[in-house]
Amino acid sequence: MNQSRIFEHISQDPFARFLGIELLELREGYSKTTLVVKEHMLNFHGLPHGGVIFSLADAAFAAACNSYGQAAVALHLDVSFLAAVEVGTRLIAEATEEHLGGRTGLYRLAVTKEDGTMIALCHGTAYRKKQPLLEDQ
Repeated sequence: MNQSRIFEHISQDPFARFLGIELLELREGYSKTTLVVKEHMLNFHGLPHGGVIFSLADAAFAAACNSYGQAAVALHLDVSFLAAVEVGTRLIAEATEEHLGGRTGLYRLAVTKEDGTMIALCHGTAYRKKQPLLEDQ
């Protein structure tokens, strides 16, 4: 499968684009996404909403588990929030495949600041469907 076509397709995710999530890197079983925390992403404590951080990790997860060109969807995701960040902070999420079976894959999702400080850690299980990611594959 053509990785540049997969990259382009995943980069057009409407929800990720709405949040300002950018796909930086994609290869089979791995992806890296980024997001800058904005004022409108804060919760009533004045901290980034957990849903924004989780969405960044989920976007990396979706990219990594679909990176082979086979459609995959989430079965399970968990998240542990480890630190808060300020407005203007650039976050990076990396999804790394830890196991790939015939129908499922297990991924580790790490959200960090640019300096490597861990902000959140997630694990996700994907179900690999019996269909291609792109219609014309």
